[in-house]
Amino acid sequence: MASFLTKSPRPMDRNLLLTTSTRTPATIISLRTCHDFQEVKQLHAQFVVSGLLGYHPLCARRLLEAYVTMSQIYYAVSIFERIPSPDVFVYNTMIRGLTMGKFLHDSLLLYKEFLFGYLVPDNFTYTFVLKACSHLKAPFEGKQVHCQIIKAGIVPDTHIHSSLIHMYTNSGSIDDAERVLGEFSEENTLAKNAMISGYLTEGRVDKARKMFDEMAAKDAASWSALITGYTKNGMHTEALALFQDMMVSHILPNEAALVSLLSACGQLGTLHQGRWIHAYIYKTRVLKSTKLTTALIDLYAKSGSIECGYGLFQKMARRDVVTWGVMISAFAIHGHASKCFQLFDEMLADGIRPNKVIFVAILSACSHAGCVEEGRQYFSQMEHGFGIKPSIEHYGCMVDLLGRAGLLAEAEELILSMPKQPNSIIWGSLLGACRTHNDLKRGTWAFENLMELEPTSGDRYKLAGLMFANAGEKEEAAKIRKMIHEKEMVTTCGSSFIEVEGAVHEFTVGYTVHNKARDI
Repeated sequence: MASFLTKSPRPMDRNLLLTTSTRTPATIISLRTCHDFQEVKQLHAQFVVSGLLGYHPLCARRLLEAYVTMSQIYYAVSIFERIPSPDVFVYNTMIRGLTMGKFLHDSLLLYKEFLFGYLVPDNFTYTFVLKACSHLKAPFEGKQVHCQIIKAGIVPDTHIHSSLIHMYTNSGSIDDAERVLGEFSEENTLAKNAMISGYLTEGRVDKARKMFDEMAAKDAASWSALITGYTKNGMHTEALALFQDMMVSHILPNEAALVSLLSACGQLGTLHQGRWIHAYIYKTRVLKSTKLTTALIDLYAKSGSIECGYGLFQKMARRDVVTWGVMISAFAIHGHASKCFQLFDEMLADGIRPNKVIFVAILSACSHAGCVEEGRQYFSQMEHGFGIKPSIEHYGCMVDLLGRAGLLAEAEELILSMPKQPNSIIWGSLLGACRTHNDLKRGTWAFENLMELEPTSGDRYKLAGLMFANAGEKEEAAKIRKMIHEKEMVTTCGSSFIEVEGAVHEFTVGYTVHNKARDI
């Protein structure tokens, strides 16, 4: 591979720039106006047929950039491998694409190849590589990149050093992140935003809020970092309250904040507030990206308005695997198994490969609808058709499916065939099925394994007591009830939420005191 050193381009006058642009074929220029993958593929075909891909130096670069933008990494790699002497821009584009596509190890290996080619990294290179280290939670590799930044003599830069802070906080090295922040000679909003996100990732909510309150200049990302952190820490009510403060401060929320707020509404079941945010998005003409529309679909599905969610889904010009997963999961939760199967087929026809999450949703739908044969087929297709190894969640769905159908011997056989040790969810599903179908032998086996995994779980003991009582084993049931009482084991009571005039009310089984219970 030839060696390249990046040089600053000479200044050009306006006439020369116009002349250069007119010599670039229109098909190459139009790559940046493509809205979907199919349009890029059509132009790619024209480049091949016309021979433009082989002789015009800008063609492959723009095509690589377009495929990365469309998250089509395999196509991007095929173009990258055909570029004879990649320069810094080409390497940066490919490293960014691999990082965005979660091919993180490949991203770091390509960076290593980049350095062996005697090319000089720029600020973009370091930012993309640090992001890969951050996602991998790889502080050792991140510190190596940090050393290279220091050797290169790069002074604290807004993006590079905020990426360093993200890398250290994601890797659990809060102290190192604070040292990086301390290198700034004056307050830097972007770096502090990264630190706030880091504190919240570690659950240090008070420190994050203190830094936020003390910031002299807060931007939309500052508010977003705190809102997103609150949501991830289960502080959904606090996130919505902070959004109100944000509106009072006349700061427009960014996409990340809106996605987190919709998630908070979905978790709380506050459909009224979710609709208000949806109306706000429509009124302010916020760009409805795939991620934001997916969050809206998820909100409506969790709040019982699956028709609204499906209407949004049908209008989407572009859907990724997460969108399909949310929609299939929504229909699965609402018991529409046939619709899940239909969407699965449509997803494959759309060229989207299913992931583990989608198969969990499909198997869950089979379980709730009692579609045993379909469940077996999907479980087999997952590994043999798509090369996805079943995880503990998939086995849990299958045990639940077989257990509900009364096929307890098959469920037992499946548990014994698992490559990993079954967890408490697996044994809990089997115990619940044994209670329903009065299989005391297998139920006792499941309960014994549960006692080893969760010796203080009152819910498991309670379920076992019901199983023994249903089977006529009154003495065993009494022993378990006595044990729950003596050891003061906590059992979970069922609860439900209802939204009335924008306020959410919770009702718990056995708890009759509520100041507005009669009115509601």
